Amino acid sequence: MIETEEHTAFRASCRRFAEEKIAPLVEEAEATGVYPKQLRREAAAAGFLSITAPEKFGGAAAGYVFQCIAVEEFARVCAGLATGLGGLAQRLLPLIGTPEQIERYYLPTIRGIKSGAFAMTEPDAGSDVLGMKGRARRTANGWHLKANKMYITGAPYSDYMVVVLYTEPEARARGVSLFIVDSKTPGIEIHKMNKLGHRSMETGTVFFDCEVPDSALLGQEGQGMRQVMTVLESGRVTHAARSLGVARACYELAVEQAATRKAFGQTINQYQSIQFRLARMRIELRSAELHVYEAAQRYDQGERVHLQASMAKVVASEAAIHLADDAMQIFAGQGYIMESPIQRFFRDARLYPISEGTTEIQLRNIAKEMQLG
Repeated sequence: MIETEEHTAFRASCRRFAEEKIAPLVEEAEATGVYPKQLRREAAAAGFLSITAPEKFGGAAAGYVFQCIAVEEFARVCAGLATGLGGLAQRLLPLIGTPEQIERYYLPTIRGIKSGAFAMTEPDAGSDVLGMKGRARRTANGWHLKANKMYITGAPYSDYMVVVLYTEPEARARGVSLFIVDSKTPGIEIHKMNKLGHRSMETGTVFFDCEVPDSALLGQEGQGMRQVMTVLESGRVTHAARSLGVARACYELAVEQAATRKAFGQTINQYQSIQFRLARMRIELRSAELHVYEAAQRYDQGERVHLQASMAKVVASEAAIHLADDAMQIFAGQGYIMESPIQRFFRDARLYPISEGTTEIQLRNIAKEMQLG
């Protein structure tokens, strides 16, 4: 994709917001593990929480190329804080929410007043979603939800959660339904998890054993998997954009370090081995860029991008890991010290081949799409 003048101007505004509003919050958020919810309010005021939101809800309806630019620029400063400025729950609501659900949850979310979390993964059901044990059964007054969800991004500070559960287990994919539930509902317990990376983004294990009204059903009963699949493609594209942001940060920091660090009387970028390493870093970064923005552009054009989204996620997540490792090598001992930003990007990058569908799942999707066997 060739970036237009409008894209370039938007990228500049995203970078300015990231450096002025996100960067000052990174150190404390990473140290305490507490997400600064005021960042969502500031992002909403600047229009960054409603980039793809429909115009009828006050959004820009700008599409996923613009969304990916924002995600990339925010992750370039801090991937953990960037993660809190989006999410699957936020993308599902305008598609299948009732007017009451949109008014109660979606509009406050894109205004930065509320935060949502998407609760699907279980201890024995990550990539194998249909292996989940979570159930919702009808009661006289609504539904009883019982499940153990884990690795739920944003759950500890969430105001509500979109929960994926079986309502008819025997029907498998046709028996999955979605529920939107206030996080403070009696019978819900949320426990924060201690993580290697993304420490500024709170993640939790959530236990559901609660009663909810009929109005908690989100979308049609039994259509949950189909509804989730409608947003998974865009989710993988923006996930890849986050990986791209980390990869770009590592490349830029490595170039800067190589131009200033000296060894044997000259800056290390004068040595061919370092030049070759930086050149390969730039090649891999460019490959990730091309995959991410081709997928985003095709998605905006209404194409099915199952193949492109999976390829973008694999290429960008591996680029983040490789470039973080290369940057660590260029920084040498300095990069291993906690005061260095490289160690943070190094830790953050390791999440990307695992989350939102592992690399192995993406490769399986690619092989299936290409009819390789």
